[in-house]
Amino acid sequence: MDTFIDKLSQKKNAQEMILANMTAEAAKMEQMQQQLKTYDGLMQEIRQVNLKTASNLEQMQHALQECMDKIGELQQREETESGAQDASQMQAMLDEKFARSDDFLHKENVKVYRNVQAAVADELNKQTEELKKSQKENRTSRAVLPLTILILLAVLADIAVQLLAITNFKFF
Repeated sequence: MDTFIDKLSQKKNAQEMILANMTAEAAKMEQMQQQLKTYDGLMQEIRQVNLKTASNLEQMQHALQECMDKIGELQQREETESGAQDASQMQAMLDEKFARSDDFLHKENVKVYRNVQAAVADELNKQTEELKKSQKENRTSRAVLPLTILILLAVLADIAVQLLAITNFKFF
């Protein structure tokens, strides 16, 4: 009779352990889903900033085109009045302004890219640390780590593609 009671208590303890493990895995999965929602929110913010940057770029290009048109008109007037030398100086000045604006836009795009890259790297480090801790606590759920890493890599790839597409970033 004692062996029957021992077997029954061992079975009950095993079931309780399985139930506890399932509960812990469900809580961890809920936490990961919340983090994914947070990452999605961050991605939306990044996309909005990129769209605003693209909009600002279009407005700046439009304003510069208007300036070029006005300078062209001034060149025509000045050519008849004072000759082509003043017009070439104006063209050189305009070319310099365009070069400065291109440099400025490039620097701003690089800043945004680096800020996003740093934020994602920080979050990735935090996520990695949390996953290491959870692995130590629960060795039975080893399939969660590769899945999480794949998701994070996909998010990073999406960020990189979006930034490169919006900013027309060139490596060389």
